[in-house]
Amino acid sequence: MQPTWQDIFDLAKQSRDMKLEYWLNENLFTPSWWILFVTTIGAFIIWLVLLDKKRIMEMLIYGFLVTYIAVIADAIGVALLLWHYPNTLLPAPLIVEVHRVQMPIIYMLIYQYFPAWKPFLIAVTINAFIFAFILEPALVWLNVYEPYHWKHIYSFLPYIMIAAGFKLTVNKLKQMDQNYK
Repeated sequence: MQPTWQDIFDLAKQSRDMKLEYWLNENLFTPSWWILFVTTIGAFIIWLVLLDKKRIMEMLIYGFLVTYIAVIADAIGVALLLWHYPNTLLPAPLIVEVHRVQMPIIYMLIYQYFPAWKPFLIAVTINAFIFAFILEPALVWLNVYEPYHWKHIYSFLPYIMIAAGFKLTVNKLKQMDQNYK
């Protein structure tokens, strides 16, 4: 029997209801939830304190680009069942706190404090190592992140490419802006 769109919608609704019930009963206010809550709020406060207010537009453009690609990549990974998030701060299918807050903030701070290419590439390589081989396993241990068909090594190069690709993009945008003034 061929599934209909209504069949797919009904399963999606059932899945949503089950996920919400799971989130309310098995996730909300657990130690993992509190760690996500505190680190998300903490990252945002640190960013507000350390942000170079003179470069706020540049920093936000860089951060939004990082957020955009991280959310798309994450949505694809979740949709293809490469990984999933058993515990999240919000009852959302994607991990909002990491890809929309924490990761962009860390990338923006690296971008801000390492403007020259060589130190920037060193910093993002160290960051990629920490993300792929320390933070991802820690998130697995905390039952926040569950890879199915994904190994931590696969994340290493994309973390670097995202940072460098968007530094190049923002640098080009700044150059274009200067040329038209």
